[in-house]
Amino acid sequence: MSPDPSMQRNAGPVGQVRVPAADIAGWRRLCRHSYRLGFRWLATGWRSRWAAPRIGLCRILIPLDPWRYWELGRIVDEPFAGRNLDVSSPKLLPSLLRREGRGSWIAVDLFADEIANWRHIDPELDLRVEDARQLGFTDESFDGCVCVSVVEHIPGDGDQAAMREMWRVLRPGAVLHLTTMLAKSHRNEMIDHRQYGDATVAIGDEFFYSRYYDDETLAARLLELPWEVEVAERARQVNREIEARFYRYAPWTYAFGNALRWLCPGNFALISGADQLADDEAGVIYLQLRKPAHAG
Repeated sequence: MSPDPSMQRNAGPVGQVRVPAADIAGWRRLCRHSYRLGFRWLATGWRSRWAAPRIGLCRILIPLDPWRYWELGRIVDEPFAGRNLDVSSPKLLPSLLRREGRGSWIAVDLFADEIANWRHIDPELDLRVEDARQLGFTDESFDGCVCVSVVEHIPGDGDQAAMREMWRVLRPGAVLHLTTMLAKSHRNEMIDHRQYGDATVAIGDEFFYSRYYDDETLAARLLELPWEVEVAERARQVNREIEARFYRYAPWTYAFGNALRWLCPGNFALISGADQLADDEAGVIYLQLRKPAHAG
C-alpha cells in the first residue's frame, strides 16, 4: 500500500523548516499546569503519605520530556469540545484540557498502577483502566480522541487493532489526533528487559519495545480504514544530542529537567517525508484524522 497523497498536506516543503517556539506555544501552559499539579501534590500529599512520588516529583522537575514540547505543544491548542477520549497519552494533556474547560475527558491506560498514581496527582480527571486494542466503550460515543506516542509500543498487530477501536468509538465527523515514531526504514526496537511488565512480548532472548514506521508502513498499518487525513506534519530534532544526553545520564539529568524549556521548544524542524531522516534517526509524525461524516 503506497502512502496516501493527502498525507503530504501541511507536511512542509522539501527539505526542512525550523519550527519557531511561538508556533507551538502551548508547551508553556503545559509546563505551568505540570507545576500546578506537582506543587498541589506536595501541599496535599500528606493525606496519602505522598503516594505516586515518581509522577509527583516529575511534574515539578521534568514538566515535559524533550519530544513532548512538540507533540503535546502541537496538539494542545487544537479545538476540543464535547466528550473526548485520551488513549494512553501522557496524562498531562487531558488534565490541562479538562481544566481549561475544553470538553469533558476520559483518560485510559492499560496499566492499573499508572491510573492509580494519576488519581493522586489529578483527582478531578476521569481515569480508567482500558486496553486500547479492546476499548470498553459503545460505538460512536466520543466527539474527539487523542493518542500520543502509544501505537508504536503495542506489539504484534496491536497498533492496527487500536486504530480500529478508536475509529469504532468516534462519532462520524469526529477527529483523532495521533502521534507516532518515524524512521527512514521501518524497524522494530528490541530491548533486554520487560519495560511493560506482563504486557511485554518476548521475541527470542529480547523484548519488543517500539516500532518505527516509514511512510509506506505507516499508511499500510495505521490508515487501513478510510480516515480523512486533514493534517500530516513530520518533525525531526535539529540537535539530537539534547535528548540523547538527557537520557544517557539519567537520573542525574532529571535535576536539570527544567532547563529543557530553554533548549527544546525551538529544537524541531518540519520535514516532508521520513526519507529525509538519517539512517539512525527517529522522527515524529502528527496526524489529524477525521472519521468521515458518512461513516457507519
